[in-house]
This record gives sequence, C-alpha cells and structure tokens, in this order.
Amino acid sequence: MVLTGRGLGWLCHGFAGVACFLSAGAGAIAAAERPTVTGIAIGTWQQTMHSQLGGRRLDSEANAAVDVAVGLPVGGGAFELEFKGSTTPPSNGVSSVLSAANASVGESVGSDERGRVVPRRAFYRHPVGNGSLAAGLMDVTGWLDGNEVASDEFTQFLGASFVHNPTIDLPSASFGAAYSAGLGRGLGLAAVLVNATGVEPRYRAAFQPVRHGNGLFGALEVQWSGSRLAANLGAWINSRHHDDDGDGVDDERLGKGRARGLYGNLSGTAGGGRWNLRIGWADPRVQAPARFASVAYSHPFGKAVVGAAVGRTFASNRLAAPHADLIQAEAYVRFPVYRNVTLTADLQHIAHPEFDPAQNGDWVMGVRMGWSF
Repeated sequence: MVLTGRGLGWLCHGFAGVACFLSAGAGAIAAAERPTVTGIAIGTWQQTMHSQLGGRRLDSEANAAVDVAVGLPVGGGAFELEFKGSTTPPSNGVSSVLSAANASVGESVGSDERGRVVPRRAFYRHPVGNGSLAAGLMDVTGWLDGNEVASDEFTQFLGASFVHNPTIDLPSASFGAAYSAGLGRGLGLAAVLVNATGVEPRYRAAFQPVRHGNGLFGALEVQWSGSRLAANLGAWINSRHHDDDGDGVDDERLGKGRARGLYGNLSGTAGGGRWNLRIGWADPRVQAPARFASVAYSHPFGKAVVGAAVGRTFASNRLAAPHADLIQAEAYVRFPVYRNVTLTADLQHIAHPEFDPAQNGDWVMGVRMGWSF
C-alpha cells in the first residue's frame, strides 16, 4: 500500500475515528475491560550539506510516518494490534544514500522502495506465573534491547544507530511467542522464539518456518533495575538462509552459518538527565555489522528535551570490498507546541553509510513534527 502525504492525513483521521468508535462501543463494558487506542504521527524534513547520487546533489526530503496500537482485553489477557506506515521517500532524497538518517522511513518501506502501511503486531498476551506469555504476529523489539533514552524514532533520536542495536539480525513479520517475567530484587527476563523471514515483512512466509530459506530467531535477555541504574544483557541466534542465486551462501550473509551475537544496555541518571551505553557483538564470519558501541544522553529543560548521541558500527573484516566503520552522531531539541503536538530540531553527522569508505561524512539537518493521540 503506497501512502501520499494527503493519504497519510486521511489515515490519521481514520485511526482517530476508530478510536472514537471503540471508545463509544465500549461504554457498556467495565472500565477495566475497555479497549485502548494510542498512536503517534510524525512529519519529517531533512537536507544534507554535500552528499551526491550519480553526480547530483541529494534533494531535500519530506516524509511522514504513523504508529497506532490497539489493545482489547479478553479472557484475563489482551489482544494487541499495531500498525506502522510511512510515505514513499524520493529516489534522489536523503535516505536514498544515507538510509541511517531516518529510522521512521526504513521500517515501513517495502522491497520496491515504496511506502506502505503494515501490521507489526497481532498477538494475544496472557498472564503466566510472574510474567506474561504472548503468541501471534510479533515485533520482537518490544521485548529486547530496550532503554528509556534511545529506542523510539518517533520521539527520541531519529538515526537508525540509536533506535535498535545494528548488530542484532532482527526478524520482521514473525510468527511466534515471547515470555517476560519479573524474578524479584529488580531482576527480570525475556525470552523470544519466532520465525525468521528476513528484513522485510513477508506475511505469508511468517507461517512457513522451514520453507523458502526461513529459519528461527531466538533470544534470551536478562534484565536488572535498581534505584539509579538499569541494565540488560542478551544473546540471540538467527538461522534463516536466503540463497536466491543458488551458490549455497545466503545473499545477505558473508558466509555459511547461523548469525548470532551478544548485546547489552546500561542506563542511569546524571546531572538531571538520563544516559545510556549500548554495545553489541555479532559473528563477523556471517554478517557485515560485527561490533557496535554507542552512548546517548537526554536532559529536560523546562518542557523542552535535549538529546545527544554518538555511535560506531564496526564492519566485519571478512568483507571482500573496501570498507570502513559506520559512524553516526546526532543531537536534537524537542519543544512542546500545543497539547500533544511537539516540534523537534535535529542535526546528524553520518560517515561511511553501508560501510562505504568513499562516503567520508556529511551533515544532515532536519525538523520533525509529532502528534500523539
């Protein structure tokens, strides 16, 4: 499904209508049983200083994205649905070369490079023991690698390096299950086992775990939260194998074998704000992003929020072509405008996108308008 800017406006009105309908229809249900609808829509504008494509300077780029979540309590648990969508980025725009500059675009763009609306979650969650078990169409980022400083491209950092750990080979459109629980004394755990279908949603393949190169993605994360610090440490493995040219090697892998890795987050408070340290390691024999490290900080000033982050994704030494580590830095200032509307000014510096040593680095200026509902 392709969205124009006008189409996205109608989409937002439609979701608002759904929210009103569900709220009205739930009037006869007890308050604890009422459905919930939450969402956010953003519009972004970005411009580079120097980058070119085919000898032509990149055009400024305007995009829009929406994220809507619906919860429906049923039988002691809840059905949870989530939809994400974005407009089609221009072929000579910022994200055509610097894809890491806007994480809100890449998540919903299909293999044909066109924007669309896609279901990201459709599962049932039910309490089990000291935690909850969820099963259905999953977005595993809801259970893994989270922190309060850098994990939301709609309200925090827009750069892809600061939304998810780039060394984790995250599946998309995955059918499976996840369990999370508290263990006492600030400890908790999360376990995920889902079908691995590749980087783009392929919903028919989500129900075919052993066909067409599909495999399994499994992860186990241990969490800890104290009075001033919070941490998580996890391990993951991805056994998918997409070999479209018949050479016996996955087209998105550097060699045979299962992708696997370790990751961690450490967060705390300092100077009235919050900081996060994120690290990751993946098998360099199998995938290009081999190691990762970033540090991020956000601080409120009145009703405004200021954030700054820098990260480095280390390229595998098994890459055959000349390569260089991807380095990304970002700073933003977010202001409240009116009720649930915010305006964010954003500045990024990106060097060696896609590990290309010829791209020495460029500045990306941007503005982001957000509306929460």
